[in-house]
Amino acid sequence: MSKVRIGVVGVGHLGKEHARILSTLPDVELVGVADPSRAQVEAVALRCNTRAFTNHKDLIGKVDAAVVAAPTFLHHNVGTDLLGAGISLLVEKPLAKELDQCQELEQLARDNKLILQVGHIERFNPAYEELVQAGLSPRYVVCKRTSSFPGRSLDVGVVLDLMIHDLDLVLDLVKDIPTHVEAFGASIMGGCEDMAQVRLHFARGAIVDLMSSRVHPEPCRSMDVWGPEGYAGVDFAKRTLKLWQPGEIFRRGFDATKLDAPSMGQFRAELFTRHLESRDIVCEPCDQLTKELSNFRDGLLGRSNVRVTGEHGVRAVALATRILESIERHPWTSSPFGPSGPRDLPAPKGQLFANAKKEAAA
Repeated sequence: MSKVRIGVVGVGHLGKEHARILSTLPDVELVGVADPSRAQVEAVALRCNTRAFTNHKDLIGKVDAAVVAAPTFLHHNVGTDLLGAGISLLVEKPLAKELDQCQELEQLARDNKLILQVGHIERFNPAYEELVQAGLSPRYVVCKRTSSFPGRSLDVGVVLDLMIHDLDLVLDLVKDIPTHVEAFGASIMGGCEDMAQVRLHFARGAIVDLMSSRVHPEPCRSMDVWGPEGYAGVDFAKRTLKLWQPGEIFRRGFDATKLDAPSMGQFRAELFTRHLESRDIVCEPCDQLTKELSNFRDGLLGRSNVRVTGEHGVRAVALATRILESIERHPWTSSPFGPSGPRDLPAPKGQLFANAKKEAAA
């Protein structure tokens, strides 16, 4: 196979970017794009010099593989149709809205010996790639991922929309099974949860704290990792990695309680310049989506394995499902009949501060 024939299903916010990149990717023929919005799909097809379809089934028989970037609630139906027709897939995260749907897609791909890749794009972030190479053994991890209100992807909450990125990364990094999940969240805009706070306890002792919000004034995508080797701080947006490791004084064994006052003053002054060794890694700019699609292409052409498989996608949604169940059970008061879950919050006692309009009028 000299070129792989690929189609794109769903050409909205992200799907149109998949189509744009695939239309220029070597060894790829973008056969067509499909979306029920005729105006949108025809505009994208024109820009990408390909054919427009309003039904994803029109791609069957014309493509070897497809990217599914439709809304999450459509992933299972679209995926079932295409995998059943012998078409390998890259499905945007999350793999599907329900765990049993994810498992069905993964099993269908396995039975038909097809590639099923999941679009956990942070695996292709160069800062995360550097973190994996650093060789840190995670014992405590803190993940924070926030954004302003997107006004889209509202068929799922923040756990499946944003936190799912970090769940995939944590499972890849810690390489262990969570034994206990504690979580709470709140629905602020109506519908699904818009913020969530989670603590995971792992079988071999690691602890992970995650916070995600899609109603935040400032975006943040960060991960802090502590282990016996030292500390790593990742900024996914800036693609930077900060590493700290104990210096010689700690490797010999050190007890600060035995220092006299002058020695303590000198030690404090030298702590971050001499006794804790640091390294800053600033990664070269890159297009993670192009890296992800290139990995998909290479997997289809037998050049390499895809980095994020259907099994990985199932694993992330399985953990997200446990988190969502914990959020639904969370009680906000001591009463067993009191408010619980992300939508049934305690009633406010009043305004947090005086209304600005009333102050101005006064």
